[in-house]
Amino acid sequence: MGFDGYSSERKRTVLGYPVFRLKGGKQMIIIKPHHFLDVIKLYGKGIERFVPDEEYNHNFYSVANEIISNHQVPIQIALGEDDICSPCKYLDENGICIDKIDHIIGICSKDEFNKILDNRIIALTKVSEKSQCSAEEFCRKLYSIKENIFDIWKEETETAQKNRYDAFCAGAEKYLALF
Repeated sequence: MGFDGYSSERKRTVLGYPVFRLKGGKQMIIIKPHHFLDVIKLYGKGIERFVPDEEYNHNFYSVANEIISNHQVPIQIALGEDDICSPCKYLDENGICIDKIDHIIGICSKDEFNKILDNRIIALTKVSEKSQCSAEEFCRKLYSIKENIFDIWKEETETAQKNRYDAFCAGAEKYLALF
């Protein structure tokens, strides 16, 4: 068993739902904060059902589908490898993303940029690594700091920030049934 009584066995395939389980078989999704935001943003853009990404071979689709269909699914915040990136072809044997980016001046490592984003989200939401709550609770927490989305992606263009903000708000409002 790993920390907090969870199985620490990893399945590096895209065959099922998240790989960590509570005692008794109850699911828990291990997720990076920016990945959660990505799910809600894409939901806000109209994606109701996610499909596998054959290029990256990651587990975004099954995690996103579970979050969208089960608002009470337990999640645990991660700053390293999570249930989305675990099977990704760009994840090395040390759990580090080796994919590259070229749209942020001075940053070419996707892993580096993702860590910057996740640390900003954690600071703004006042959660910590390994914090646990339901997907709905985390979405509410993120929605409560929605104006700070511009600070999270401050390296991006104003247009990109506005698009992220609009998509996140639309997704969160739909997810939380606010309007």
